[in-house]
Amino acid sequence: MQTTIEQEQTILWSLLHEPGDALARLIFEQRGISALADYQSGRAEKLWPELVSAEYHSEIPKLIERIALRLPHRDEIAVIERAIRWNARPVFAQDAPKLFERLRDLYPHDPYLLWVAGDIRFLEDECVAIVGTRKPSAVGITNAQRLVKKLNRPVISGGALGIDSAAHQAALKEGIKTAAFMAGGLDRAYPQSNWDLFHRIVTSGGAMLSEVACQTAPTGFRFLQRNRLIAASATATYVVEAGFRSGSKNTAAHSRQLGRGTFAVSGPLGFRPAAGCNHLISSGVADPITLGQAPILHPTQIKRRVDDAILNGAKTVEEIARESGVSLREVRGILAR
Repeated sequence: MQTTIEQEQTILWSLLHEPGDALARLIFEQRGISALADYQSGRAEKLWPELVSAEYHSEIPKLIERIALRLPHRDEIAVIERAIRWNARPVFAQDAPKLFERLRDLYPHDPYLLWVAGDIRFLEDECVAIVGTRKPSAVGITNAQRLVKKLNRPVISGGALGIDSAAHQAALKEGIKTAAFMAGGLDRAYPQSNWDLFHRIVTSGGAMLSEVACQTAPTGFRFLQRNRLIAASATATYVVEAGFRSGSKNTAAHSRQLGRGTFAVSGPLGFRPAAGCNHLISSGVADPITLGQAPILHPTQIKRRVDDAILNGAKTVEEIARESGVSLREVRGILAR
């Protein structure tokens, strides 16, 4: 594959700090690949404070230190060559404009590029993210499968064991394209036990993606950073099952913050695999969704819908019910409090 000098220098810049580094992104936005020359010429310490707001000034010496530590050990050409050996390639905004337009909603935490194995053309269209716990119940697995079939949209997930795997596998079974975002380099796709699944995703016309280059380890921090890409790439995020402390809740929070549709499958109180979903619903982060029946709204969610309808100009009980999708009886109950 052919890459321009500017693309190679962009890759090099991306290797010098961690995913989602807002300060590095803001500087690159202003200076482009000249940011490397700023550092190499010793002008960064003086010039960069003029490019960003005061809240970032104390972080500039730390960024300069990170660059100093990494630059002697990073080779952008070697990184590209290793990606090619793994049937992967760097993809930039001009290669997938609609996908990167959605990712741009993360600014200043959006990626410079993505490393891709497979075909990502389907990600230019409407997609859904389906995520959840690595230790799902049998009901959770079934719900993930049913959700994939019901939504009938290309599926984005994280390739993990549990709900992620169930969503990918269900998509493959239904002939739906699917994409898995990795937390590390594509040559270190995690978990290794899913490598056969990853192979099937790519050979079926789907894709494996990562923000970080080959040889990058999938550490805990990078998993959390990866979650923002799952949420931003999709037009809506669905959490099927999640523990109270779950990375899936992090993905849902990103989705809500980005203004995307955010949904969670509610479950019985006291059922541990549903604790995270129930909390997302009760806290207003996610809208409830049930499979095979009408959704049951949590009282907090009902009030938020009513409040939103009023803020949007609804005045009468009928107008509020029509705007919010909440029943007349429930609207009257909320207004009577």
